Amino acid sequence: MNRPALSIIVTTMNEEGTIERCTRRIFDVLDGECEVLVIDGGSDRTGDIVRKLANEFPRLRYIHNENDRGKGHAVRIGIEAARADIMAQIDGDLQFLPEELPRLVEPIRKGCADVTLGSRFTKGSIRNPGGAPWHRAIGNRTISLYTSLLCGQRMTDVLAGMKAWTRAAAEAMQLRCDHASYDAEVPVRALSRSMRVVDVPISTDARKSGRSKVKVIPVGLKLLRDIALIRFDLM
Repeated sequence: MNRPALSIIVTTMNEEGTIERCTRRIFDVLDGECEVLVIDGGSDRTGDIVRKLANEFPRLRYIHNENDRGKGHAVRIGIEAARADIMAQIDGDLQFLPEELPRLVEPIRKGCADVTLGSRFTKGSIRNPGGAPWHRAIGNRTISLYTSLLCGQRMTDVLAGMKAWTRAAAEAMQLRCDHASYDAEVPVRALSRSMRVVDVPISTDARKSGRSKVKVIPVGLKLLRDIALIRFDLM
């Protein structure tokens, strides 16, 4: 099998209700040029569904993260397993649309970026009804502004579960965060290493199955602390 041009890392935690649709939609828009790695830390039927789909999609791989320590840990496992020189990460709950992946990686393919951040809050983005509640949107914007001030570059959405980077960027960033701080860690470490980080407008949808596992207030406070520690290389 030829080496893929793009590796898509799908992080899941009990997403049996969405993983088949998510996987099929990724291959619908990127078939023939990508591999898909599902990194699963859950205990539901996600693994069974993906293994069955792999009979239909030879470039689909399932990795059960037995020692799951969080989303950031899952992404690092995906980076280690990825075969392509460009990688993208997307959450498996279908709040972020697989159809946006070509747009997400376009600046990297054109040589204009090392890292791209899917943004729900920049010009051209679309947030469909039923998405994140207003208080979470305000929290996301606040954390993005805080991160922008610390890093010296305006970023509109550091917490979206849809990002892309080159292999060289992944190696240079040396990601370490296991849990929710991973999303902000990517741009902070990239900018601290003088990489080109670009916001890309994306569309989002309401969650299709299950519910968010994030506890907003304690996670938000931890994020503020962790972002500062990462920025000054103390974490």
